[in-house]
Amino acid sequence: MDKITVVLATLLFLVSGFVSADDDLTDDVFDEVKFENSARAQYTLGLMYLQGKGVEQDKQSALSWLKKSSEQGYYLALHRLGRIYLDDKKEALAVKHIAQAAEMGYSPSQYLLGTLYQTGEKGVKKNPQEAIKWLSMAAEQGHKLAKQVLAKLTAGDVLTDETMDVQAVVAKGMQYLKGKGVSRDYKQAAEWFSRAAEQGDAEAQYQLGELLSKGRGVKKDKKLAQKWYKAAAEQGHIKAKYRTRNCAFC
Repeated sequence: MDKITVVLATLLFLVSGFVSADDDLTDDVFDEVKFENSARAQYTLGLMYLQGKGVEQDKQSALSWLKKSSEQGYYLALHRLGRIYLDDKKEALAVKHIAQAAEMGYSPSQYLLGTLYQTGEKGVKKNPQEAIKWLSMAAEQGHKLAKQVLAKLTAGDVLTDETMDVQAVVAKGMQYLKGKGVSRDYKQAAEWFSRAAEQGDAEAQYQLGELLSKGRGVKKDKKLAQKWYKAAAEQGHIKAKYRTRNCAFC
């Protein structure tokens, strides 16, 4: 029996005992692990070598398997490689892998990328706009640390339109609208949506229209609401199109 066969057989018995909670592996890994080209099996095997669980600890073998998994686009492998490259001071490679996982929607990667942009560390140029963008994405998925960092960054509304891009301004408005990381405050939401709406953002225009239509945080003004609905609808915003037709239940 060759080395890979032995390792994979061992993995069937050991994987559930050592993989940390954030690795998000499910029971069907026991079926997938039988196939050498399974991205999740490759990732798990890489962890075994990295942690020395069931096999002799071997970083090079770990990297080899993690790379194979990441090349198939497995987000956990991309994130893990990014963290390893950060520790190895290979910042460019680290950010590349973390960004890929973040773009795939993995909230820990979004949080990590956001903090790198926030601090300007590890070879990443400090960028408040990108920090807010990625932290907001992670916070929207319920990432607790992202919520905490985002709340501190936006405390006292010290961020201005000059230091935030339009996506960050909309994210700020959504925070106040939904009460995520801050107390719900329709007036603040309206102010932030107004800034982004003036810059031409369709979602902000629609949300501002909603607040004006319902009189939340602002004086009810259906005529002005229709103005913003129309502006958003002209950019293809589906819900805004319904609102311009006075569809109250759409």
